[in-house]
Amino acid sequence: MPAYTDSGPDPNHSLTTRLQFASNLAASFNAVPDACQRHTLQTTTQMSSPKKLHQFENGRPSGRLVATTIAGLVALALTGCSTPVVKPSIDVPSRFAAAPASDEEPETPWWDAYGDPVLSDLVRRAARENRTFKIAIEHVRAARGGEKISRSWMLPSIGIGAAGYDQNTGYDLPIRQGVPLAADSRLGGAGAEVSWEIDLSGRLRAGAAAAAADAIAAEYGARGVRLLVLTDVASSYFTLVGALRQLETVRAIAAAQDETLRLVTARQRVGLATAFDVERVQTDASQAHAAIPPLETLAAVSRHRIAVLIGDQAFNAESIKPWSGETIVPATRAGQPATLLQRRPDLMVAKAQLDAANARRQQAAAEWFPRLFVTALFGRESIDANGIALGSARFSNVAGLLAMPVFNAGRTQSINDIAQSAQSEAVLRYEDAMIRAMEDVENALAALGDERQRSQSLQSAAQSADAALGRAQSLYDRGQIDLLPLLDAQRTRLAARVNANDSHTQLLLDSVQLYKALGGGWQSFEPITPPAAAGAAPPSNS
Repeated sequence: MPAYTDSGPDPNHSLTTRLQFASNLAASFNAVPDACQRHTLQTTTQMSSPKKLHQFENGRPSGRLVATTIAGLVALALTGCSTPVVKPSIDVPSRFAAAPASDEEPETPWWDAYGDPVLSDLVRRAARENRTFKIAIEHVRAARGGEKISRSWMLPSIGIGAAGYDQNTGYDLPIRQGVPLAADSRLGGAGAEVSWEIDLSGRLRAGAAAAAADAIAAEYGARGVRLLVLTDVASSYFTLVGALRQLETVRAIAAAQDETLRLVTARQRVGLATAFDVERVQTDASQAHAAIPPLETLAAVSRHRIAVLIGDQAFNAESIKPWSGETIVPATRAGQPATLLQRRPDLMVAKAQLDAANARRQQAAAEWFPRLFVTALFGRESIDANGIALGSARFSNVAGLLAMPVFNAGRTQSINDIAQSAQSEAVLRYEDAMIRAMEDVENALAALGDERQRSQSLQSAAQSADAALGRAQSLYDRGQIDLLPLLDAQRTRLAARVNANDSHTQLLLDSVQLYKALGGGWQSFEPITPPAAAGAAPPSNS
């Protein structure tokens, strides 16, 4: 931004030097405005004479300046009326198709509904210590800093500075006294500068609103990360529980088949069984043992995942011991779709991003209208010419600039086209997020309901298979049936018990998926109310 100079000639060398110093001092102070302001002022300086740049006459604004300012205020009104604010046009149903109508909202601390104290402790540890969430918190801090920067442009900027100058030409005294350019001079001074862009068109206000919406989006993004972490902990925990339960079942079945192999081998020695019978039993026993290593791997991987999610290391994963009691599958309340839109963090992120796009559309529209800059410089300086102290004096410099684009080869129009495209994209993304969120809930409700029925049937089948194997073993021991029915009963029991365990684990995972689709749980760690606009309370890390 160039320094503002006095519009009239000045024959006095000392006064000229003083004004030049003040002008240089103004230039040194004026590093605060942004690059856009600097470019505008430099361009205007090149097109205008110094006389036109200084828009004050006898200490009062000129008539042209007043008229232009009024035009800018009119432009402000036109800008606010002409810039559209788009909103989503999705009709939200009153209930979910896969759930009965209900006003009851889902449980906020949903992990407590399973009645598993180990799970509840792991979830709370992850909410406090997870590193991915801490990274998201840093993103929130950066977004708040950007909001503060955007708001700062609406207020005046104040800077202070000091400078000194000592020139020794080396000429003799008569020459220094007779030729002003050969004079030795020494001067110093200090001053303060105030610069301000008066927001006539609302451009700065719109930019601040966009930055505030970006900060809200970052905050809800962090809440979304926390929700994902909580559901990942629960899913990994139930996977671990299911793998350990399956391991216990498979090891028991493998031990029973080892015992059957021992008995058949003993019978074969006394001629009551054939080598073919021994081979068949050996095959079933080997297959049962082969199912153990994959389950051990699944249990180890689940432990490692939980350890990382709670902020620990995989090396310490063996300390994670599931609860020995029976985990229940809670009856989940789905609530209403309308409240889902206000609860799921990803939907709130999309809404905040739409608010930011609307504000940036207004900011782009303001580029068509004038921008008013005011700068004032005040200070004191002292001058010493040829060893003679001239004393100190106050100086001041006040300037105003009103600038607007006339021709820039379509740049302003392109800025508006980009903002309009981003606005349309943001509303489409919000609508898509709304539809997908309701789809997630419907899918989770359907999967949970169907798996619940499947689990009940498989549990009944497993109980029947246990009873059938007991009868087959008794009949075989008394010699009333041969080996083949016993082996079939063992295979049936193994398949029924494994399927029942898998279904129970899947039922738990489906319930977690439903809680994830409903988007609740993060509120338990930050007692806040969702914001309607700027000024949202930040996510808590406690």
